Amino acid sequence: MAEEKGKVTGMSIKSVGPEGTTIEIDVVSEIKGFGRLPNAKNMGTMTAVEGPKTSTSKGQGIIVTEDGETLPWHEVGVSKRVGGKPKGLSLVTFSTTSQKYAWVNDNVYVLDGEWSADLTQFTDTAYEWK
Repeated sequence: MAEEKGKVTGMSIKSVGPEGTTIEIDVVSEIKGFGRLPNAKNMGTMTAVEGPKTSTSKGQGIIVTEDGETLPWHEVGVSKRVGGKPKGLSLVTFSTTSQKYAWVNDNVYVLDGEWSADLTQFTDTAYEWK
């Protein structure tokens, strides 16, 4: 459905505790769409709880398509460190009011992604969960 390349624009530590370190991460990205989804720009904020080997995340943001439509999204994810880099899967849902892209509201999408070791860049591939 899409490939995404992005970078972190802001990061802050929210808490440190026995469950891990809670980090808030602001991101921007470019999306190369395939099929029904056009190219787009994305911005969002995620909160991740980083443990020693795994992490969980949840986030929200908005995609703006190249034709100006907005696609608000929500995400939950889990990742593990592989070779020093976080790799993970996220489930994404949309809640757009766009008539043109209303079909995204009826589906769940899986992101298969990887972050740089220093958490400053990421890439992922999005699939429609059928």
